[in-house]
Amino acid sequence: MTNLSIEDQLRQERSEIWSRFADAAKTDSMAPDQICQQWSGAADLLLRHAFDHCFSNQKIALFALGKLGSSELNLSSDVDVLLVSQEDSAQGLSALRKFQKILTERTAAGFVFRVDFDLRPGGKQGPLIPTLDQFKDYYGNYGETWERLAFVRLRPIAGDEDVQKEVLAFAQKFSFRKHLDFTLLEDLKTLRSKIQVHYWERSQDQVVDLKLGIGGIRDVELFTHALQVIHGGRDLTLQVRGTTEALLLLEMKELLPPEEAKFLRQHYWNLRRLENYVQALNDEQTHLLVLNETHPEFVMQALPNLKFDMLRCDSIVKSLLGEAPKEISLEEELKRTGLPDQDLQELWQEILGQEVLSRNKGRDELSRKAFLGAFLETLQEQKGDIRRGLLLLKDFIGSTRAKASFFALLLREKELLQELAWLFGHSPYLSRILCNRPELLDSFVYRAQDKHSEDLGTLLEELAEKKLLSEVINGSEYLEDKNLQQLTANLTSTADSVATTLLDALKKEYPSKLRILALGKWGGREMGFRSDLDFIFVVPEEPVEIDYKLAKRFITRLTESHRGGNIYSIDMRLRPSGKAGPLVIVQKDLEDYLQTQSSAWERQAYLKARWIGESTHNNLGFLDLGLSSAELDELERIRTQLLVEGAHPNLKYSEGGLVDVELAAQTAVLKKKFKPSSTGTADLISALEEKSGVLLKNYDRLRQIEQMLQLVASESLTELSPNHESFHALALALHLPPQELLNEVTGLLSANVALLKELDPRRLPH
Repeated sequence: MTNLSIEDQLRQERSEIWSRFADAAKTDSMAPDQICQQWSGAADLLLRHAFDHCFSNQKIALFALGKLGSSELNLSSDVDVLLVSQEDSAQGLSALRKFQKILTERTAAGFVFRVDFDLRPGGKQGPLIPTLDQFKDYYGNYGETWERLAFVRLRPIAGDEDVQKEVLAFAQKFSFRKHLDFTLLEDLKTLRSKIQVHYWERSQDQVVDLKLGIGGIRDVELFTHALQVIHGGRDLTLQVRGTTEALLLLEMKELLPPEEAKFLRQHYWNLRRLENYVQALNDEQTHLLVLNETHPEFVMQALPNLKFDMLRCDSIVKSLLGEAPKEISLEEELKRTGLPDQDLQELWQEILGQEVLSRNKGRDELSRKAFLGAFLETLQEQKGDIRRGLLLLKDFIGSTRAKASFFALLLREKELLQELAWLFGHSPYLSRILCNRPELLDSFVYRAQDKHSEDLGTLLEELAEKKLLSEVINGSEYLEDKNLQQLTANLTSTADSVATTLLDALKKEYPSKLRILALGKWGGREMGFRSDLDFIFVVPEEPVEIDYKLAKRFITRLTESHRGGNIYSIDMRLRPSGKAGPLVIVQKDLEDYLQTQSSAWERQAYLKARWIGESTHNNLGFLDLGLSSAELDELERIRTQLLVEGAHPNLKYSEGGLVDVELAAQTAVLKKKFKPSSTGTADLISALEEKSGVLLKNYDRLRQIEQMLQLVASESLTELSPNHESFHALALALHLPPQELLNEVTGLLSANVALLKELDPRRLPH
């Protein structure tokens, strides 16, 4: 075939291929992305031939980084490569010298590539061929942000497949982390600033630095890789190497506005077209375009908008990186609150004493102080309880161990800072969830927790997180919009999802036809904060041992402690015969019991029955029984026992309160043999017919207030005591003066009492 040495063969091949693509770049006869992709493919083949010649049968792998790693290599670029070996080898170093000589030595026939080995553990001071252990130790303990971004484009080219797999697996974990880490943006901001300061002289009035200028190629890549690294740990599909593919995915996943994503793609490849052109002129590694020189028409057409597009790119990049925090006086910030209380001063000093955990204390201490100042200012603006907000903030910072990433995240995400300040200033219940499980903050940002593990232990933690996250997200929204129907629907949907997911997972070990029949607020799709799950287990035929095992395991898994507490508390007292009744009941036996043996109060409870995970309607055959006079008397007796009289109104148990209305509606359904369209209280109240609309409106308002009380109180409360701190917090959350709130609740209860005297079958002659 040829008598040329491998060195000369590779030089000749490189020269021929390069010349072909250089001509295309100078005439604009091929799209820039095609030039870069095909030139990268050719580079892979040349490097692979050289590697195989030098490193035959060695446990060493060759990787590409930079633009070669993303298959976007420009015409006269260095190739960034990394070698990693299974273990130390003198043979490997000898082969490396030969490899370098083949690629970089210049002769009359030219050269193959300028090769850069500096992207390795320890940089220029590190071993030329690090072992796997050295690779993992360095990046696991000392790896920096810019290296995390560099590894986004790490791609194997040749060599031992086992080494390739191990390096790639480690690099993915190093670059893409499950939890949000916005400190990398602070590092990138610093890196970008240093680049611009160092190279600013290269861009002048008549010279544009296509790569390192403001809004240039490097800016687009930094911006894209930063978004990939931020979100790629949780969304694995973002772990791609190509710039175009990454920008398309970021747009598709709504992490980047469509118009910005489209602009960046076009701008990037316009710059790359010009870069290929200037490098093709003399095969030089230059990125400078001189504007007042003579250029082909396609270049001249690009010039009028070039600087404007670079400025627009700069604006987009800065929208992610933001501005550097400025030094502020936190003591002055506290004075501005007008709260000189000694204990508040002491609390503030404790917060200031929680030093940031960071390798870069100078940078991150600025972020911490800027965040604390912004948090305090936000608490004031929102008119929250500053003392309580700061106390909860202190606990939360302690639970996060004052990590730098926490301060950087909240300083950057202004909306999240506002939400967190709102929660800490208004809702001890939701705040305690975040204090106990600070890692939920990541999911709170994403507003998602849908993926489930096959491992049961991991799954249980995910379900516990799903429930807590649902309460935090929906509670945060409820504090703002007070939309009761949306709140109860969302909390119920979460309970349904958790229960069906857990039951399905357990059925893999315990195959069974066991079903869950929800009751109470769960059955009525009216779950609230701190709600228990009322339910019973039902099977189609006589239960066997595996049914009981499944039921017991379900209860245990649902109620055992996880991080942040159990998943749900449960109540199974509504099964036939109460606590003494069977844990699992046959459906036909349940229906017979309700038809022939049940008390009126039990039939009331089963009006709320709903199958979980199914669209099947519950059989309410017992409605045909109606209610006898004796049963109405018994229900009235139960009513009087449940209701309480006190100096202060009770949202649930005062006469005219939530329980009184619910039981009256259920009684009316049974008495009139009314078939409701759903298990919700609204449909049951409609059985009261006349004036039911007014009663429902009053009921919804009381429930709205009751749910808000759960959020603002440190414990589960239903009584409104004007002297209790929770009452004043409730009035604040509802934007009402305390006396006006008290008057409203008293008025609602009185109105309901009057309506029920006319509508409640228990109190009418019978």
